This record gives sequence, C-alpha cells and structure tokens, in this order.
Amino acid sequence: MKRTKMTFLLSEICLLIMLLLCMHLIFSDEKPQKRVAVIVEKSGDEKWDSFINGLKQAAEIRNIHLIICNTDEIEDAQEEKSLICEQLDNQVDAFIIQAAPGKDTGGMLREIRSQKPVLLVANDVLKEQENGNNPPQYQELPVVMPDNYSMGYALGEDLRSRNDIRGKKIGIVSGFEETECSREREEGVLEALSDSGCEIQFHIYTTYDMAVTEKLRQERTVDYLIVLETGALEQIAGMYAQESEDRPGIYGIGNSIRCVYYLDEAVVEGLVAADGYDMGYQSVLEISGALGNQLYAMKNRETDYRLLHKEDIFREEVQQFLHTYD
Repeated sequence: MKRTKMTFLLSEICLLIMLLLCMHLIFSDEKPQKRVAVIVEKSGDEKWDSFINGLKQAAEIRNIHLIICNTDEIEDAQEEKSLICEQLDNQVDAFIIQAAPGKDTGGMLREIRSQKPVLLVANDVLKEQENGNNPPQYQELPVVMPDNYSMGYALGEDLRSRNDIRGKKIGIVSGFEETECSREREEGVLEALSDSGCEIQFHIYTTYDMAVTEKLRQERTVDYLIVLETGALEQIAGMYAQESEDRPGIYGIGNSIRCVYYLDEAVVEGLVAADGYDMGYQSVLEISGALGNQLYAMKNRETDYRLLHKEDIFREEVQQFLHTYD
C-alpha cells in the first residue's frame, strides 16, 4: 500500500515538473509586443475606419501593440510634435503618422526619426521647391499612400468623359493648401482638364475653422464642383442633398461610407475612394520590418484606389471593397 502511494506521489511530481517545463518553453518563446503609436488628424472620423481596420488586422498577425492616439485637428508641426512627445514619454517603439500641414513638418519628423522609426501615411511632407539648379533640400521619409496625382487626374478625366464641359464653369474645393496631398491632387485634376475648354471659376482651400458650405455660397454659380477632400465632400454633398434644383454636378475624392451614400443618392456623380484598408495593412508590415531588423530600410508603398459611380455600388467586387469601410 505504501509503495502504491509512493509511486502515485512520484508520478504527480513528474507530471508537475513536465508541466512547469512546458510553460517555461511556451513563455520563453513569446516575444514582448512592440508598441506603435498612430497619429492622424481627427482619428475618430469615419474616413479612417477602413485604415484602422487594416492596421488592426496586420498588427494581430505581426504581434504589434497599436496605440491609436485620440486627436482633433493637427494644424501644424508644433501641434504634431507635442503629440509625438507624449508618446515618446509613453515608451513607444515606432510611429505611423499623417504629416501635418506646413513646411516645418518634414524637419520635425526627420528629427523624431533619429530616435524612433517613423512611417508616413495618407500624405507626404510638403517638399521644398528647387532652387536654381540645386535639388530640393530634404531627406525622404518613407510613406504609404495612394498616388494622389493619379487620383486627381482620374477624377478630372471622369468628369470630362461623362459630360461635354466645353465652356462650362467649374469650381474646385481642395484640402489644406500647405500639404503635398492637396498639391498633387490639384495638379492631376488641372492636367486632366487642361484642354477641355472649361473655365475654372474659383479654387477654395479648406482650413480647420472654415465653414465650407458658407464659403461656397459666397462664390459664383458653377456647373460642376470638384471636391478633393473627404470632409469637404461630406459637407458639400450634405448641403446639396437638401436642394433638388439648380445643383451642380459633384465629383469628389472621399474615403467614407457617407460619401458612398451620397453617391448612391445621386448627389455625387463620380467618386474616387482610396483603399484605406490596404494603406493600414501595408503600414504595419513596413513598420514591423523596421522593428524586427535595425538594418531594414522602410520603402515607399503605393496603395490602390477606385473610381466609383452609382451603378457600380452593388457589384460584388465593389461590395467587398466597401466592406472594409465598416
């Protein structure tokens, strides 16, 4: 009887030792998560939903802990630097950042990059202009974004391919003037319309304190509006949705379900929508490469976009694309 009890106790001890060894092996192989801060303006806006979905999906695969900062407007480099410094105090390992407007942002972000990996999304820093025969004096920061020039060109080309715009009056509403994103989208639109015979009546740049719809009402009447920023498109389409008569044809760039709703309601006639999910997903892949290997050089990645019309919305591939916006 005693021998049976002794055998049982020895068996239990052996099992306990084996269990402890297994637990040690499991937890010794588990690497601590790297912490990545994500800083984009108005992070709670619907336009970032698809992007954040892509971030989270890739972060789960790459064992990254995301800190999506709760932000409002980020008006300049100084405001963005304050947000970054808060996260440096929070011991983050890297940053995914939307560059703030202004010429000082590039220098500030390059300074931060000397301490932690920095990847830009949505738009590049505002680049310095060439001085004589000298090249621009900036060092490139890696960026993941769609081709903003091509998006603008696609929108302008869509307008002229669907309408006879010779002699027609057109108004353009852009995002912030001091961003590379706005500059490239404008260049694309103007190139597409360059020999179309239309007349550009006005060009409005948005600011954080601007009531876009009120500003628009002060301008001359136009036949078509080209709107190059999500928030402005939502506001303008929302205003014209209440007016069934004398409304201009609206073509815009917008990354939200609300913009798609106005397309479905025929308030917006042509919509260019960026693949935010892909931008978020690829951003995490690049930043995790830098965190896993100090010698890894992050690369620029160009993400896709889609040109949509009301008749496209319920096609299977478009529905799959729009599903990432939920």
